[in-house]
Amino acid sequence: MAVEDIADVSGYSSRQLHRWFDEYLDEYPTWHINTNTPIFLLIDGTYYSDDHCLIVYRAENLKRTVYYRFTRLEDDDEIASDLMNIRSMGYNVIGITTDGGDNIIRAVEFVYKDVPRQRCMIHVQRECLSSITLHPRTPEGRMLKNLIMGLSDIRTHNDMMWWLSRYNLWVEENEEYVCEKACLPNSTRTYFVRNDLRKAYVHLRRAIPNLFEFIKHPGLPKTTNALESFFGHIKDQLRLHRGLSETRVDNFIKWYLYFNDEKKAKK
Repeated sequence: MAVEDIADVSGYSSRQLHRWFDEYLDEYPTWHINTNTPIFLLIDGTYYSDDHCLIVYRAENLKRTVYYRFTRLEDDDEIASDLMNIRSMGYNVIGITTDGGDNIIRAVEFVYKDVPRQRCMIHVQRECLSSITLHPRTPEGRMLKNLIMGLSDIRTHNDMMWWLSRYNLWVEENEEYVCEKACLPNSTRTYFVRNDLRKAYVHLRRAIPNLFEFIKHPGLPKTTNALESFFGHIKDQLRLHRGLSETRVDNFIKWYLYFNDEKKAKK
């Protein structure tokens, strides 16, 4: 809702509302969640300008933000520092869901190496399909696409075992074809003949060790979709307030996180 819309329903002038709004954005809130409940942590980041990134650490089973950071990039040292702060604040993290970013993975494995880490299934599907597309041209690619899409249907241990059996059969029958190399003309240098298909296969293969932790640990989210939706709402609000300085954009987001958390705390 824009300021002018609020003015229409509140009886206050747009000028007065802008004045109050500016006073808010000159400051920012702080908060801490007091809980003994073990938490499943979602970690994800979003860029809302070319070099401005928000990283959020969300206790998904509580639907509340326990930590956040503004940064220029998703740096593993910064993320590791955030995770150590989360641990020192007394939160009992019993599971973590992340995307496949190397920086986030390195930080999580450094600070919480014994905590189950779930790879976001949606990110895996998205990355694989960006290589082979929704309409692969070869039978091998179409079979791999069906496997990738079938990840969404996995909910139980039996589902997982059935999917893995089909995946292993596909690898046995197609790996040599997928990873075939050829020499460049008049050169000893080689290249992968079907590089897009190979990229999708390698991405999936590397994700599998952390792709089914949600089955072993009920309650652990299998995707970071909740945070991606949350980021979408923040960006929708920022579009209504274009022209804010970088500091005020940061403070706007902090207030958004705070009020969202307050709403969840009252439920």
